[in-house]
Amino acid sequence: MHKGIFLGLTTADIVYYVPHHLHRNQKLRAERQFSFAGGPAANAAVAFAAFGNEASLVTGLGQHPLAYTARYDILEHKVHLIDCTDQPKRPPILASIMVDLSNGDRSVVYSNTDLRKLRHEAVNETLLEYADILMLDGYYLPQAIQLATWAKPLRIPVVLDGGSWKEGLDKLLPLVDYAVCSNNFFPPGVSDAAGVIRRLGELGIRHIAITRDGDPILAHTQGATSEVPVMPIHPMDTLGAGDIFHGAFCHYILENDFLLSLERAGEVASFSCTSLGTRAWIEQEKFV
Repeated sequence: MHKGIFLGLTTADIVYYVPHHLHRNQKLRAERQFSFAGGPAANAAVAFAAFGNEASLVTGLGQHPLAYTARYDILEHKVHLIDCTDQPKRPPILASIMVDLSNGDRSVVYSNTDLRKLRHEAVNETLLEYADILMLDGYYLPQAIQLATWAKPLRIPVVLDGGSWKEGLDKLLPLVDYAVCSNNFFPPGVSDAAGVIRRLGELGIRHIAITRDGDPILAHTQGATSEVPVMPIHPMDTLGAGDIFHGAFCHYILENDFLLSLERAGEVASFSCTSLGTRAWIEQEKFV
């Protein structure tokens, strides 16, 4: 069993599964509906815990009634929730999601995350006690930078989920060991994957990956760039696949090299797309 610390965003998600995306001024009855916790760090923590690991999620959720479903989902999946929101009575970040059952594509509408903060005393060095890995999703940057700074002398690897560029990330990046980014992650002044790899490398990040949906993962390690194959599937639901990828990567990188960890995490993420929701892959016990 490994211990992972996940710091970042948690949302309360309502997901509607529809036969096709809405047209203008159209009403459409959903064929299925789920409600659970979302957000990059939350989904990654659940995935990491699914492998029998100990996962702690440092986030801001609060005590508002709308947060209860997300809280229950996190705890049900054996993730230790450390809720440090600075406004506990405020509604959580809400997300409404439509998944097109014809192709698995999803559309997401969510409330503003920019003004959400954690308490100043939210993190301390004891959080990293016995930790094997630290994953950050770019949210709550003051606390993320502090934890990553403490992790360095302890030789705890720091993983960044680079979903998209966020202001202030330039201060965090020099502390990152593994940058696993989406193909929507572009630092200022950078417009292509080669530029992303070059910029992150200049900041001292030795292991860089760029996921590209169903295309091979672009991986840069030990000074060389290569492609990691992705398992071909017919997707039913791509929601949360990137988050699940990051949680699985945090598990595999503690036991394998970078390229093999990417390949295995990709298999888990691909498999998660073959069923509805972000938790069904766990129940099928193919990997866990």
